[in-house]
Amino acid sequence: MNSGDRNEFTLRHLDEPEIEFDGGSETSPKRGLLKYGPRLYESDHHTIKLGVIGDRDSIRHLSELLHDMNTGIHPGSRDNPWQVPFPGLGESSKINLSINDKKGWRRKIRRRDIKTVTGESTPKKRIETFLELIQTDIDIIEQDSVRPSVIVVCIPQRVIDACTPDRQDYAKIQYGGQNQEEGSDLRSRIKLMGMNARIPTQLIKPETLDMRTDRQRASRAWNLTVGLLYKSQRGHPWKTQQIEEGTCYAGISFYKQRTTDGNIARAALAHVFHGRDHIILQSDPLPDITEDENGSPHLSYEAAKSVGEQILDYYERQLGTRPSRFVLHKPSLYWDEERNGILDATDGVRDLDLVWIRRNPQIRVFPPTDYPTLRGTLFSSSNEDTHYLYTTGYIPEETTYQGSGVPAPIEIRPDRICETQSLKLCKEILLFTKLDWNTSEFSVRMPATIRVASRVGDVLSEVDTESVVDVQPQYFYYM
Repeated sequence: MNSGDRNEFTLRHLDEPEIEFDGGSETSPKRGLLKYGPRLYESDHHTIKLGVIGDRDSIRHLSELLHDMNTGIHPGSRDNPWQVPFPGLGESSKINLSINDKKGWRRKIRRRDIKTVTGESTPKKRIETFLELIQTDIDIIEQDSVRPSVIVVCIPQRVIDACTPDRQDYAKIQYGGQNQEEGSDLRSRIKLMGMNARIPTQLIKPETLDMRTDRQRASRAWNLTVGLLYKSQRGHPWKTQQIEEGTCYAGISFYKQRTTDGNIARAALAHVFHGRDHIILQSDPLPDITEDENGSPHLSYEAAKSVGEQILDYYERQLGTRPSRFVLHKPSLYWDEERNGILDATDGVRDLDLVWIRRNPQIRVFPPTDYPTLRGTLFSSSNEDTHYLYTTGYIPEETTYQGSGVPAPIEIRPDRICETQSLKLCKEILLFTKLDWNTSEFSVRMPATIRVASRVGDVLSEVDTESVVDVQPQYFYYM
């Protein structure tokens, strides 16, 4: 390589962003909840009204976990300070929460029900039979004079075994082939049932309730509490003050909605404004999606313009004004048609930032220590304006790396249509890895703009043209 062709690289570490709780800020969700309590919307104490659907064993295991959650769970010793104890629930709880799971909100999946499911001849029929059982139970719970705020659905292991096709693992219980119209995802279908009933759902698999150590029990307790709280009070338990007022952030993901004649391509949009919430938008049908050589979808000019207009129209309806800055995160490069469509849609917006975020770039940074790369490490190629950000890695505040294997960065590339400095864009993306309220973990790998949009697409792909589903914009129905 000639000296004139050499690229210049910079290596820096970004400060860990803080998140806001009820009375203070912290870098860790667990420590923040323990110190200050969650953001509550109605009173100083919140009761989660919990409906439960499950078989005998799963209801028993869940009841045991809820009992432990009431008394508190200490996960480890002083040698593991990052393992934050679960403080317990109840009127005197440090996190100001209780759980009410009265028997009237419980529906038992009986042995004869499971036998009916497993007796069907194909995975497709077994899934449909099981879904009919769940729909009946949700309908009965929904009719209670005082409805629960969340329904937990515990899926029995025999149902998982019976509904999982050969050569497919338990991570995604789905029948059918590779074509989208042939498959149906069990989790997404139950999410849509809850959406129709206006009761968010929480799915639990048997391995989640199979806890051998206090560390596992504390981890399950924290994650379950955070997810149930967000769904129960219909609002996030922490927020951030670091998002500038007047800035609209959005992420885009693509999915195919099944129809009787084939597939309709759509975009799922996770829309964040002023740190309030993830607002979910479903695009109009997109007939002109093109895939590149890597299989990544791209929009036509008309589709890109429509997507941009839809986001900004919703922002203006909610806040009464158009944003002064619009940031769009996308998991693939921007083509000219997409760029031009979004430019025309955002006419009048002062600053437009188009950013490509890729999950698995082929680059790693190895520090000269025995520790993994620090979360927040940013490795930048100045000449190409390409940046590799470690959103996972060793966390000094936690004195640990909680992942498995060698941590890997995500790739961030500002488009040529981008007004904001790259360093600021990377700092914002690091912040968004702390704004997924489906977990109590320190952070997640992908920013919420992309991560949420992808999850939403998984659920909305199950809404076929024959379904009667009133699609809702709130993220808690999808998580």
